[in-house]
Amino acid sequence: MTDPATQPSRLLRQVNAANRWLGRCHPALATAILVAVCAIGTQILLVICGALFEQPLTGKMYLICAIITVLVATPVILHAQLMLRAQRAARYRLKLMTRELAIAVHNAEGVNTSRTAQFAAMSHELRTPMNAIVGFSDILRNERFGPMQNARYLEFAGDINDSAQHLLDLINNLLDLAKLEAGGFDTRDMAAVEVEDAIEMAVRLLRPLATKQEVAVSIDVDAPGLHVLAIERMLRQILINLLSNAIKFTLPQGRVGIALRRSASGDAEIRVSDSGIGMTPADIRAAFMPFGQVDSMLSRRHAGTGLGLPLAKAMAELNHGQLELTSTPGEGTVVTLRFPALESDCSVTPAHQRRIEDLAASTEEML
Repeated sequence: MTDPATQPSRLLRQVNAANRWLGRCHPALATAILVAVCAIGTQILLVICGALFEQPLTGKMYLICAIITVLVATPVILHAQLMLRAQRAARYRLKLMTRELAIAVHNAEGVNTSRTAQFAAMSHELRTPMNAIVGFSDILRNERFGPMQNARYLEFAGDINDSAQHLLDLINNLLDLAKLEAGGFDTRDMAAVEVEDAIEMAVRLLRPLATKQEVAVSIDVDAPGLHVLAIERMLRQILINLLSNAIKFTLPQGRVGIALRRSASGDAEIRVSDSGIGMTPADIRAAFMPFGQVDSMLSRRHAGTGLGLPLAKAMAELNHGQLELTSTPGEGTVVTLRFPALESDCSVTPAHQRRIEDLAASTEEML
């Protein structure tokens, strides 16, 4: 015995089957069939109405009703048929395009992954000889195995060392960028990192550049002992990139400051400020683009790849941080980093205070 609950679904399946059959027919044939169905339906409806209202029906009335039904229903049904077929064809083309796009995206991801792996392997192969060139040229420039007879050789060794160091920095930045795009960094490498130690390390590494540029670097730590959850090498690289940019684009006798404090929301906030040339909104947009260069006389005096700021922003976001930049032409730039802090104790201990004062004094003495 048939279950009555299954009747509507069976009827719906039959209607869908009839609709598919009509879709395979020619539009004129499908329109004629549907118009005939409508005409038969109006005749049946006319008979029912005549019986209900007890009105006699003549053959002329049946004919007039059929003619009106055909004249009214034919253009409507034909237009609907054409629209439905066009929609069905568009849906089919969209399905094909979606399938082709999915295949193209899959192939592109495979090609990108392969290129990233090849590029990483090539970068490692390049870094080995570049490290050798940097090391040997540094030995020659510093005359560690004895004095050179000709001063020109010392000049050439210095040029070789500077060029090799620039190429090595470029290779490292490109490798980091490729790994970031390919998701090559594992966030499971994150650990508790003391922000103050990372700041001190970055300042020490950039002392020679600050001395060469005649730029004073100051440190202000209001919240010592702050720890953040990050990849330590990345946090240090972020600070190095931001500080090197600040020093390079600050005029001689200018100042660069780096401050650490706990924000009102409890985050560790690092501010890198300078009294440099500043940037317009268009310059800021260009600076955040990979290989983007700010078009100014001062920027053209310094070798750069245009990857420092984009890498810093990408690395900060990978470590659950934020990077914001505000700048005014002629007044300087302020870059703010925010990371969720892990430690709540912000008291300044005597050891922390002595370390801050010693480091600040040493940065001032180098000028």
